[in-house]
Amino acid sequence: MVESVETAVPLCRDFVPELIRVVERGGDDQGVAWNVVESLELLLDAGAFKDALALATSVVAMLGDDRRNRLFQAYVELCNVVQGAQLATSLEKIEGLAIEIEHGGFSANDRCWSAIVLARAIEVGVYSRALPESDLFRARTILAREFSKGEEATNPQTHIKVGLELAQSYLNSPTPELPAAREMLTRLYSLCGSLGVCPDLSFDVARLLHQVGGEELMTADRLRELAYPLGGVARGLAELTISRREPFMEERSVISLEKALMLFEESSYRSGEYQALIALAGASADLEHHAKAYRLFSRADVVASAGGFLYGRGVALLGLFHSALASAELENARRGAEKLRALCSSEIFVAAFGLNVVAAHQLVGRSEVASKIAMRCEKIFASNGNHALTAQAAFMLGASQADAGKWKQARASWKRALTCDELRRSYISACDRRASLAQAIAMVDFTESGELRESTIAEIERLLSQSEEALRPFGQSTQALQALGKTLHIHAQLAILAKQPLNALKYLNRARECFVQVGVEREVALTDGLIGLALLEASKQSGTQLLDEAVGALQRALEFFARVGQVSVSWKIRYYLTVACIMKSQQLSDPLHREAHRQMATGFLEEASSESSLVEGDSGMPRASTGDGDFSPGLRPEVLGPLRKVLGLTQRGRKPKGQSKVSLKASPKYGRFLH
Repeated sequence: MVESVETAVPLCRDFVPELIRVVERGGDDQGVAWNVVESLELLLDAGAFKDALALATSVVAMLGDDRRNRLFQAYVELCNVVQGAQLATSLEKIEGLAIEIEHGGFSANDRCWSAIVLARAIEVGVYSRALPESDLFRARTILAREFSKGEEATNPQTHIKVGLELAQSYLNSPTPELPAAREMLTRLYSLCGSLGVCPDLSFDVARLLHQVGGEELMTADRLRELAYPLGGVARGLAELTISRREPFMEERSVISLEKALMLFEESSYRSGEYQALIALAGASADLEHHAKAYRLFSRADVVASAGGFLYGRGVALLGLFHSALASAELENARRGAEKLRALCSSEIFVAAFGLNVVAAHQLVGRSEVASKIAMRCEKIFASNGNHALTAQAAFMLGASQADAGKWKQARASWKRALTCDELRRSYISACDRRASLAQAIAMVDFTESGELRESTIAEIERLLSQSEEALRPFGQSTQALQALGKTLHIHAQLAILAKQPLNALKYLNRARECFVQVGVEREVALTDGLIGLALLEASKQSGTQLLDEAVGALQRALEFFARVGQVSVSWKIRYYLTVACIMKSQQLSDPLHREAHRQMATGFLEEASSESSLVEGDSGMPRASTGDGDFSPGLRPEVLGPLRKVLGLTQRGRKPKGQSKVSLKASPKYGRFLH
């Protein structure tokens, strides 16, 4: 039976498989006893959170009302948090137990381990964004207080372990503080030699010291020497640490990772196995070996699931999703997105990955699911007082609502996002929100009345003026230029909608200058497409020359979007090129030239039809809804139908037969170029 005893059989990482078997059986047939805290720490270190929970729960049941139960109850709550339990409830219990242990006459060791468990629970909340980053200082204060008591308060082993926890709080924080981690680890490395702690603990200090760049004290060869007598897991950890210091994706790094993975698999050391799989998967994805990356991320998800590591599952499933997306394995991508959605039953998972899950469902065209998760994200972040993430959640919610054509709801969501950014004085981000809000205001008016009222145009202009004024102090900074360019994009599209193409051209020429100066090719191409729309609209009154310029601008845009394979934009550009070619044919008197332009229009239309079929419905290609930088928002594949009639195509794929009797100007469905 695994019992709470101070003296017991020494444990090591390679003993994890046997310890797991003992936990699963509920006891040891030979009656051998191990220190429970040491056993729990070994299981947590190995990423066996489910087994640690089972062990702690069994000990709590065994001890009953015994006061020694308090520490193991804290371990139960910590294991629950890691696996997705309500953070506030578990953290409250752990804090209460820590206070009771601190002031209830418990041993120095119990007080120390209670403090460590409390600090870990806080860190889990911070790392998952369920708690503000400022709470990390509270966790560090708790650990620093225990470390300052010295080895006399507990014992050298526990003293060094507290120091390691403190060093890792610097290393693993949302913004890693490597100098602070390096300073602490250098100090611990010196203490290990003077205090004579066990080789396993000295090795842990040494490998983290190497990881943070302490090669002058701990070279790769020296680290391997220290690991060799300690067993397979230590050798695997050495290789994993060394791979992180090698240039990423080089052959030596991959060899170290693969060797580490093999050693971890042999020892049921899930945390190491998971880290090696994630690193190998990331390297494969960066090399665009997406099928291999998908398999590795899938294996990482299995390992994290077996151990009960919820955060690890989120990282693995997101990697899996994007790898499937990159290799056009759309059904696998949807399955990955659905697995992510299912994990959103945990509030701590929503805090950590909710926005990523929203983006994933936007990419596969599931706006309704994305909206529901975005609402939860906004509520959680607002309750935590995190204005930045609240703004992002509201913004993404508005994008999903706009993608579904719910412009009134999108308008309300984007207003909330703007309010959050204005409260936190995030001036550049607020400009993006204003641009999206202007789009929603216009689309609400347009969908209700088919035009923009003067009051709406005035409100849109006011939002643009506010953004330009807010960006003026930033001068020619890259961020300010990009924000201004995106803002001008939206206002140009709305000027086209308001039948003010000359104003649109004024905005777009300024936007193009911004993007050329910054050097962002996609935005330049998007601007060319919008210039084509403005010229196309203006050509209705000004004739052939502007129409030719419109075709040239649209073709420049098409060249880029076809090259990068972004069919969600390229089909729209082909639609407008079809319209332009039909208009050109109607202006020509020569039958041969007229027919040639109609044939060009037919070619553009067929390609637009093929591409549009990839972005609609549940079986289509992925599409993103970001709320800004869109091209012709609201344009749907249904607009292609009237053009088929104009060209005499009664069904897709048929050649035109003679001159159509349908006039381009007579069709209300495509007479406007922004829908």
